[in-house]
Amino acid sequence: MGVVYKIRCERCGTQFEHQAGIGLVFVCVGCGESGDELSPFFCPVCNQKYDPRGDGFSNYVSEVYRWD
Repeated sequence: MGVVYKIRCERCGTQFEHQAGIGLVFVCVGCGESGDELSPFFCPVCNQKYDPRGDGFSNYVSEVYRWD
């Protein structure tokens, strides 16, 4: 199972997808970050940090997909 976040970077405006495993470590093919669904990740262009547990994270997410 996993989740895909579609993000628009607050710093550089780049749109990118981040994939994470739910309950397991998974390497995202889009940005190369690894971790579970609550691990922080970075914009692949400007390295802006995004933390799914942080306040305001949902402001940058345009879509969320869950898969199994």
